[in-house]
Amino acid sequence: FGRQRLAAGDAHFPLLTFSPLPPRTATAKDLFNIDRTFGTWQEGSTYYLIDASRNMFNSTQSSFPDDPVGVIWTIDGQSTSPANDDFNADHIRSNNNAWGNRTSVSAHYNAGKAYEYFENTFQRNSINGQGGNIISLINIVEDDGSAMDNAFWNGAAMFYGNGDRAFTAPLAKALDVGGHEMSHGVVQNTANLEYQGESGAMNESFADIFGAMIDRDDWKMGEDISNPQIFPTGALRDLSNPHNGGNSLNDNGWQPEHVSEQYRGNQDNGGVHINSGITNRAYYLIATAIGKNKAEQIFFRALTTYLVRSSKFVDLRIAVLQAATDLHGANSAEVTAAGNAFTTVGITGTQGTDNQTDVSTNAGDEFIVYSNGDQTKLSIVTPAGATVSDPLTNVGALRQPSVTDDGSLLIYVANDQTIRFIQLNWNQGTVSSGTLSNQAIWRNLAVSPDGLKLAAVTDDYDNKVVIFDLSTGDGVEYELFNPTFVEGISTGDVAYADALEWDITSQFVMYDALSIIKNAADSIEYWDIGFLRAWDNTSNDFGDGFIEKLFSGLPENVNVANPTFAKNSPYIIAFEYIDFFNEEYAILGANTETGDVGGIYENSDLSFPKYSVDDSKLIFDGFVGFFGDRVVGVVDLANDKINASTDPPTASVLIEGDASGARWGVWFANGERVLSDNEELNLFDQSLEIFPNPFEEILYLRGELKQESSVQIEVFDQLGRCLQSSVLQGIANKWQETLSMRNLPAGAYVIRVSAGTNSASRKVVKLK
Repeated sequence: FGRQRLAAGDAHFPLLTFSPLPPRTATAKDLFNIDRTFGTWQEGSTYYLIDASRNMFNSTQSSFPDDPVGVIWTIDGQSTSPANDDFNADHIRSNNNAWGNRTSVSAHYNAGKAYEYFENTFQRNSINGQGGNIISLINIVEDDGSAMDNAFWNGAAMFYGNGDRAFTAPLAKALDVGGHEMSHGVVQNTANLEYQGESGAMNESFADIFGAMIDRDDWKMGEDISNPQIFPTGALRDLSNPHNGGNSLNDNGWQPEHVSEQYRGNQDNGGVHINSGITNRAYYLIATAIGKNKAEQIFFRALTTYLVRSSKFVDLRIAVLQAATDLHGANSAEVTAAGNAFTTVGITGTQGTDNQTDVSTNAGDEFIVYSNGDQTKLSIVTPAGATVSDPLTNVGALRQPSVTDDGSLLIYVANDQTIRFIQLNWNQGTVSSGTLSNQAIWRNLAVSPDGLKLAAVTDDYDNKVVIFDLSTGDGVEYELFNPTFVEGISTGDVAYADALEWDITSQFVMYDALSIIKNAADSIEYWDIGFLRAWDNTSNDFGDGFIEKLFSGLPENVNVANPTFAKNSPYIIAFEYIDFFNEEYAILGANTETGDVGGIYENSDLSFPKYSVDDSKLIFDGFVGFFGDRVVGVVDLANDKINASTDPPTASVLIEGDASGARWGVWFANGERVLSDNEELNLFDQSLEIFPNPFEEILYLRGELKQESSVQIEVFDQLGRCLQSSVLQGIANKWQETLSMRNLPAGAYVIRVSAGTNSASRKVVKLK
């Protein structure tokens, strides 16, 4: 993820390097019938397609043949699909270091060529930049068992199909195809360009560019395997001529070459494969003018130094011009060539985009809810240490509780695995509690900041997250997967999710998950962090289940877990860094836009971090004394919110708790604030207005309809119970209504307004 700061020489997280063992080599024919020389590994009398001869090889952490570190490793998918539970990959073996399977030879050799390109050209240590394994799996099929006409990168490994109609040979044959897919890993580990719209098109373009530079004989992609009956030019794409023999999007292989032809629809994640032709041609024009050697250095610097996750085409222009200036001078021919190329393809402008937007801090009173060490009660204190409620409840929590942004509702999984709630009326100073789900099946949960949605996982330990609409009681079960860079293809190697947290807009659920690439010998396992689009504020309905990943290609034996969002900066998170091999635990921070990663605190066990209300501090599970007594610790943060304020970081005890200690602190405030631009949802082309808010007895509703319809107005408490409902008949055009809530107690409510298939919800607060 991003420009990671966990690099060699980092004082807190050094990456160890070792001299490689004497290389084992073999020579065998690939799919071109050309003799290729490559590295193998001998274990006893058996040889494996594992190349441990590269500088990245880590002999100390390696365990052969099933758990090597810093190697190029090729595995046989045995005509199974990674999307299915019966995926059955295994080692590729030989008893005499002779290799007759030409597909495996091509995949293994091409992975080595990609490694060499990034090492020799950019001094990059493997795909992830940190000596991570480069894994290729061959003989992959579709989830229905049919031949796969594709290849893809899933964030951890390369997967090659053997072709069907569009491709006449195994895709492992083509060096540019393998180079393209593995370059996606480089993009993920640098700018991590979002796989949507223009950002996604740039992601695809960089993969094409580096793929073409790895196989730099021409500007075509996939010409060695493409079926000319499908692609008239015999190539999947052409950087020099994105039209590629076609006239429009209806022709296979056609891409726009100018912004005036840009596709702006919803298919292909907003045209990520389609619109990459525009920036591909810009690169071709630059490389033709100044040479490939200079062009690739400029684009690599732009990617790794200036671009961020949500960058658009104009940002690419600005980044490339700046990178050319850095390398060749402000008035150089290289800068002129870059500017001319982008202008030629219609990418102009000097003003970049900025998506690092904060929201105002919750101005309410601040509190911290926490569990005692024995997990038998929950209590609340102020940040200054004054007791507010001890205990808040004697029904202990199984995991860290979750609190709405206004502090009015606390939900948690109890020790008996039911879901409990606690309503906090701060105006009246009253507390009410109850059970939200009597089913003793739950393992962890998170309530959305707006209090309208709940995400939860069960004790089935499966790859599913359940999302509930608390205003209606409806629920949707989302299946987690690892996304690829091919539309319609994902890998089902997510075993289960654990920690959950909603983003500030109450649309995305961030989660950590264990993934397992099943191998007949020894499965490859790792923890990483994903984002599930669980809700769509525009339609006020469940989301499409789109998933993005935070990290890709983590160092071997390194995992990340327990992520948490900053309270006021939706692009800032903190998470746990766990190195099981060296038994190291630390809290790190990350800027998901820029890709910067910082160090916050080194710990001795899991920390379960949470930000303070103003993001100036981070609280976490700490351990003090000879016996490691549990406390809630606190560390001050730098202004970037991803580093500690001091070096080395210093922490102090914030909450000692009772005799059993304290843990799982959650810092919150009880004020009201606007969390996003979507807070006031559009209804029937006009904003639904509900005012005043807060109110005392009467609410006023106002809206506009496109056509005559009935309008239903419902009032829910924060547990989704409908308290009153009314229907307005024959409403057309502009309308308004007075809603009396005199008989309801003070507190927070949800007003839901529906007309036909359209609806919108707003949270309101009754003062008395």
